[in-house]
Amino acid sequence: MTPAGKTPRPLLTAEPARQTGQRDDDRPSRLELLTLIHVAGLVLFTTWDFGGETNLARLIIGWWGSLAFPIMAAACLRRLERRDELPSALHWLWPLMFFDVLVFAGTLNPSFTHAFVGGADALVLGGTKAGWPSSALPVVSLHALWQFNAIYLTCFNLALVVTRRRLLRALLFILTVNALLLAVMGTFQKLARAPGLYFGLQPSPNEAFFASFIYHNHWGAFILLSTAAALGLLFHYAHRTDHHDRRHSPALFGLVATLFMAASVPLSTSRSCTVLMLVLLTGALVHWLWRLRRKRQADGGSLTVPTAVAVVVFLVGLGGIYLLGRPVIETRVNKTREQIEEIRLRGNLGGREQLYADTWRMAREKIWFGWGLGSYATVFQIYNQQVSVEGWVPFYAQAHSDWLQALAEVGLAGTVLIVLMGVVPLTSLWRLGPPGAVSGYLLAGCGLLALYAVVEFPFANPAVMETFWLCFFTALRYHKLTLGDA
Repeated sequence: MTPAGKTPRPLLTAEPARQTGQRDDDRPSRLELLTLIHVAGLVLFTTWDFGGETNLARLIIGWWGSLAFPIMAAACLRRLERRDELPSALHWLWPLMFFDVLVFAGTLNPSFTHAFVGGADALVLGGTKAGWPSSALPVVSLHALWQFNAIYLTCFNLALVVTRRRLLRALLFILTVNALLLAVMGTFQKLARAPGLYFGLQPSPNEAFFASFIYHNHWGAFILLSTAAALGLLFHYAHRTDHHDRRHSPALFGLVATLFMAASVPLSTSRSCTVLMLVLLTGALVHWLWRLRRKRQADGGSLTVPTAVAVVVFLVGLGGIYLLGRPVIETRVNKTREQIEEIRLRGNLGGREQLYADTWRMAREKIWFGWGLGSYATVFQIYNQQVSVEGWVPFYAQAHSDWLQALAEVGLAGTVLIVLMGVVPLTSLWRLGPPGAVSGYLLAGCGLLALYAVVEFPFANPAVMETFWLCFFTALRYHKLTLGDA
């Protein structure tokens, strides 16, 4: 019941925007600083600890990321104490909740049982209830779910807690500096022909390593997102210093950092990420030229000289990247030509095509709910039809397609829920209008990585997953604060 003439206030409403003209320089709260420390600490640790691909790293990610729950609770309690509505961003969590229920339900229905075969303990298919969510390895599924929630909710708190754009820019600056340091280390490590990670101190299980990352395509995915963040900051500060002294602008640092980070991708031998980086940088050039055109139309100046300077800087940057990684680039180009010729003679994509076909057969067996989160390496051996020339069967821990592997592990229902974890927050902000430079470049990097996941497995790397969700939720929160602060 409510008093006559009074309207009950809903518990969850759109979060109030910052007042027009309000400055973004008031002191941040302790909870905001704690949230940034929590997010930054997770990313910094994971990127330097082999991209998070060690047992210790995965354990620390789970426990450190679990601090997201008390931070989220504190943010909600603080608003209730002030008699404010709960943040509207909480509505974004329903796909994650259903995903958790789906995966957890699967752990209650194991699809493999332990048996003694030839005197040895082995996993045998059977004992599952048909038509219900299941899991090949319930313990593995629970650990994978724990890590996923820890990463997602840690980055989600950026949209829930932070109310100052300068704090988000500071977080992106930390991300950029961290990526730049890793790129510098990786470059010197590569030029020194180090036999392993950290200049040979740690042997790498994969020959294609770079910096602290075991797999070059994971490095490429991480640096693609970091470069997108650097470009967002570059355009932000370049716009703010149009009428000021450019020599003291952070934009110059952003330009140098962008070019150096971009140069590390071809040096790492990642061909696919080199193409994606070129797409991102070309888009940045087009954006810069478009801004110059608008500016010159407004002040009536000539467009020829600034356009020529921008194009020359772009070409010089590409030339410098080529010179730095020339031996590696030429080797990879020759390898690509050989592979294209093999594909032409064979008439198909070879092993990769067979891998996708076998994974799809695995997914179709349990198309609705999948075989269980983290079950791919165990179950795929049943469907793997590849045999090497020497007669041995290759082992695949990943499907080399995150989206196809998601279908195999969590089925169509789980894959749709994963997509909705990104789509639901995006749709809630569509009505706010097109994003600015910072949010736009962050979302562009996320979009390129989501497309890349069709033919590779970047999200299998914890550091890449963390950086993706960091960029995603930073973009959404920054966009909303920008419009509320306009």
